[in-house]
Amino acid sequence: MVVARDEHLEHLAIEHARLLLADPKRGSESAAYPLGEKTGQCCGGQMTLFFEPYRWKRRLIAIFGAGHVGQALAGLAPWLKVRVLLVDGRQADEIRPRVPEDRPYELLCVDAPEAEVDLLPSDALVLVMTHSHALDLEIVARALRRRLFPYLGLIGSERKWLRFRKRLTARGFTDEELARVRCPIGVTRDSKDPAAIALSTATELVGVLAALPAASDVEARR
Repeated sequence: MVVARDEHLEHLAIEHARLLLADPKRGSESAAYPLGEKTGQCCGGQMTLFFEPYRWKRRLIAIFGAGHVGQALAGLAPWLKVRVLLVDGRQADEIRPRVPEDRPYELLCVDAPEAEVDLLPSDALVLVMTHSHALDLEIVARALRRRLFPYLGLIGSERKWLRFRKRLTARGFTDEELARVRCPIGVTRDSKDPAAIALSTATELVGVLAALPAASDVEARR
């Protein structure tokens, strides 16, 4: 395509395409452009362009808990090639270790992290690793109720999961539903070092992502 400085048709086409992408309710459509003064043309004809929007988006990994492991795992977002959202119930200046200002992930600090589960896209991968076992339990329960997420991981030992499983069973969750929870997380369990746990978990997520279809066009409500 040859573009001249005084021609505007290409700019009008790009503007139209951006309007389509901004409105998820609009599908494929054609637009006619008279080749006159508005388009920087003078031949007096007309050109019809066909637009077909493809609203690609990166799959989301939502990590609840911005502690050592959460930050280390979220920091691998460029390697995982996904969008990572780190959710925490504390203010940013209260989180330890301190969250770096320059980070390859999004940080969301809210009073009720468990409520954010309902706002996630259905194809998100969810990991739970907050500073509170009680909060972990509420987030896992909330995620199980949605019955949608292709991956639901909970940090902790087999003993922690046994306690959680008992409490979740008491809440009415079935064995089939509880089987969806991955706990402990990661491909290895040889180290308690946060970086090692993050790498092990990221390796597991790579396998999960590879087995999933392309991210759907379900948008989060944020």
